[in-house]
Amino acid sequence: MSERARSFDSVAADYERHRPEYPQSALLWLAERLDLAPGRRVLDLGAGTGKLTRGLLALGLAVVAVEPGAAMLGQLRGALPGVEAHEGSAEAIPLPDASVDAAVAGQAYHWFDPERAVPELHRVLRAGGGVGLLWNWWDMRDPLQARLVELLGLAPAAGAADLPWAPLFSEVDRTTIESVHETTPDGIAARLATTSAMLVAEPERRVRLLEEVRALAAGYGERFPLPQRTHVFAFRRSS
Repeated sequence: MSERARSFDSVAADYERHRPEYPQSALLWLAERLDLAPGRRVLDLGAGTGKLTRGLLALGLAVVAVEPGAAMLGQLRGALPGVEAHEGSAEAIPLPDASVDAAVAGQAYHWFDPERAVPELHRVLRAGGGVGLLWNWWDMRDPLQARLVELLGLAPAAGAADLPWAPLFSEVDRTTIESVHETTPDGIAARLATTSAMLVAEPERRVRLLEEVRALAAGYGERFPLPQRTHVFAFRRSS
């Protein structure tokens, strides 16, 4: 796994504290597309600190979490001690064949090696199972976020159109869920400090960029609304 992909382990507690949750409407949309009734067993792959895991549990699903970062997994286990959780990767999922009804990945699939991860997902899913991908991403229509994406060199959008799913999976549907969260200059700086681009930056550059972030955000007030776009994709396992 790349240095950027593993960089989150160094800020696991801050990641849990400052990263946004997934909108319930996004999870309900995905549950409907993947026929996820309460009690279904769902793999949260690249589960991080458990932000998506919590949303899935709230839908009555039986969740098993898999995360490669020991510190991130420690946060998840501390917050959700009753959840089955394993240290492992998308390229070698530590679960038996045909053991889950669905698999989801929140803010994670872009770190996977698809040539290895897609066959692994196919292996652990039961016949007719599905995969859901979610990203909480930047809303480029918001002037502040557009400027921050440019300043920090962040990816402006998420997408799954070019993923090598065929012939193991076929796309069912996709959507974008819009939501608004309140934040502060310090809050948005703290969130951005947990991005991989900042975590692998030289310390002096990181400090300078975060100062610029706070200065830009301060122009919007002590507390202000921040629009968010959550991109959601649903896939079905081929038999």
